[in-house]
Amino acid sequence: MNERFQHRLVSVHPPVDGQCVLNLKAMSRKSRHGNSACSSQLLLGLVLLNVAVCMFLVWRWSQVQWDVGPVVRIQSSVGHSEPSQYVQLPVCLRCSSRIRGPIPTSLPDEAVQQCQWKHLQRSGFDDANVSSDTYGLAQAKSLCMLRGNDCQGVLCSNPVHSRHCHLVKGKKLALASQGVHVKECLYAGVCQQDRQPIHTHSAELNAAIVVLGHNRESDLFECLKSLLSLREAGMFKVYVSLDDPEYYSRMAEVATRIAKQYNQSVVTMSVPKREVNHTSDNEEQQKWFSTNTGKIAHHYWAAFERVFLVEEFTHAVFVEEDLVFAPDFLALFLSTWPLFQQDESLWCVSAWNDAGFTFAVSDQCRLFRTTYFPGLGFMLPRHSWLKLREQWPSAPTMGWDYWMRTAFRRWSKECIVPEVPRSRHFSQNGSSITQAKQVEYFQSMALASLASSCSGSSSCDHFGNLSYLIQANYESWILRATQMAVPLKGVSVVHQEGYQCDTEAVNLGAHADPDTCAVLAGWSRCSKYFMFAPNYPNWGCRCCQDYQPVGKAHAAWTLYEARTTGVLDPKNLYILPYVRESYVHIAPIFGLVPMKMNNVIPPDVRAEHHGLVVGRHAAFQAVVLFADRRSEKPYLPKPMRVVRDAHIAPVRAERGESCDAACAKLGQQCDPEALHFLNNCADMEEAFGCRYCAHQVGQELPAYVADSFQPTVGQCLVTFISHMSCQARHKATQRLCACVGRDKRCA
Repeated sequence: MNERFQHRLVSVHPPVDGQCVLNLKAMSRKSRHGNSACSSQLLLGLVLLNVAVCMFLVWRWSQVQWDVGPVVRIQSSVGHSEPSQYVQLPVCLRCSSRIRGPIPTSLPDEAVQQCQWKHLQRSGFDDANVSSDTYGLAQAKSLCMLRGNDCQGVLCSNPVHSRHCHLVKGKKLALASQGVHVKECLYAGVCQQDRQPIHTHSAELNAAIVVLGHNRESDLFECLKSLLSLREAGMFKVYVSLDDPEYYSRMAEVATRIAKQYNQSVVTMSVPKREVNHTSDNEEQQKWFSTNTGKIAHHYWAAFERVFLVEEFTHAVFVEEDLVFAPDFLALFLSTWPLFQQDESLWCVSAWNDAGFTFAVSDQCRLFRTTYFPGLGFMLPRHSWLKLREQWPSAPTMGWDYWMRTAFRRWSKECIVPEVPRSRHFSQNGSSITQAKQVEYFQSMALASLASSCSGSSSCDHFGNLSYLIQANYESWILRATQMAVPLKGVSVVHQEGYQCDTEAVNLGAHADPDTCAVLAGWSRCSKYFMFAPNYPNWGCRCCQDYQPVGKAHAAWTLYEARTTGVLDPKNLYILPYVRESYVHIAPIFGLVPMKMNNVIPPDVRAEHHGLVVGRHAAFQAVVLFADRRSEKPYLPKPMRVVRDAHIAPVRAERGESCDAACAKLGQQCDPEALHFLNNCADMEEAFGCRYCAHQVGQELPAYVADSFQPTVGQCLVTFISHMSCQARHKATQRLCACVGRDKRCA
């Protein structure tokens, strides 16, 4: 017979995402026997044989890699798409039902280390100890794995051919002319086989995922591929929101193509251009709406409005087109969304940790609370948006995300974030990446490797017991941790009066006395010598780069020697007071910013919980708590805290007037320290009655915008970044000043 038939061969692929995929590929060929019945029998035999092989491999993989929680997925190809069929096999729950501290986590005591490799271009170790022996890349990586903590990476002098590779021991990642292969080791527990289900929440999750795209087709493809490959993606309604009409059809075609590839439903929607209101929008606002910052803010507004008010979802996850995701990205949201109903102080869950650098994080089970809105892959509940939309300013000129940070602080709301990030920037372009250093910065971030243990229901226990994240519980844990932490101490000894460093010095920020400087200088990467001006403490503490005991003559400076207590024990927890102005100088020492990348992104204090930040010393790997001395929380003993002076009177300056001038008219003086306690929306609203409050930069803050020609007209402006000054003024604003009697200031 000359009859043709469809022969579908079954191919087996390794369970990269915890799934064994039986891919039935259509293939036309003639029957060898000229008999369709015999051919059908042969086909059936081949299919059954391949199914048996796949099931055997799934069983073997489940023995070797038990954390995967394998799923068998059978895809059919019969000329049209059919829903994938899932068979859930036993999963490995690696996070515990027991919480342990001092910083709360559900990581079991019997934690295991998992290592993977990351290639960072134009990066290296600032404190590298390089082996003299050379190897091929594969052999060097194997040896590095065997050496454990004595090897952190591999550096190849011939990177093109992966030859002449050296083992590297180092902790301080920095920019370099070449690249380095970094060993990234993260911790998770062994299988918690006896753990009982924790969630009793029975409500169904009504959630969407919105991918915000502009015009980068390849980025959108990679983002959707990463997202739709997660088996929990089918539990969400997936949207792609596009705001560039010129690229809409091409971007929509990418979404359609990748959706068919993964047999998922993806809805594309266009964002209407913001219509200019010539009555309410002044000329500068109209200009701002055409900037990238303005377009992105409008895109987020439109996406929030669409999913919460039009589609009426109760929850939604928002991601941008230049992100890829960890295997348990969606498991994070499925595990945490019930907390929104248990704790009104929680307004979001984010996959991003602003301090999640490779050498600063390791615990894949730990989640924490932050008052700093992180973005970059976050879930928002509908009730949060209903509150936020009432206060959204028409022109958040510093970006929609900075306005969100202002709003979260204004209403004392927080986000839940993981210690090890579950999302990552992969593109070398985009709104957040405008220079090569920023590419290196984001490449320095860790990405979790923990496989999802979610079974496909609305609630999931992937992260174990999360009761510690409830506000009252979390505060109890954190307060105990700060009380048991060992204070970092340093002692300063005068080395040479009237001298400064012989070579360029590293600015460690302004400090009240040399002993405070000694703490930072003693644990930093520079020498043990530093210079400090006793009569001019605002000049800052400068750590000498060289180890020469003799400096240059200078009447105001004095050279000191910093003496510390030796080494930091990784088994201990330490605490260090700080003020916001000095944070940028100390963050690189403790793994909160990569070395030599201080100014790559705005230098505000990120990943903080009411001013408390968790860091890890770059060399000793000891965990250090940084406690803001001005925080309203009692994380420090009273003598170390700086509190608001009840004698300070908030005074409204005239438009274009400095605080020095405003206070002088009252026979008083401006107190620069007290400006920090007026730098908030509540005080500004009380003083000026403004409806909108937003973030801005400038020494003349906090201030109210009185100029009707400014894009921020009518807004109260506060700052997370700038150093505030009593002398500064701006012709468009009115300052809120901290005035105090001259006798009080002198005292």
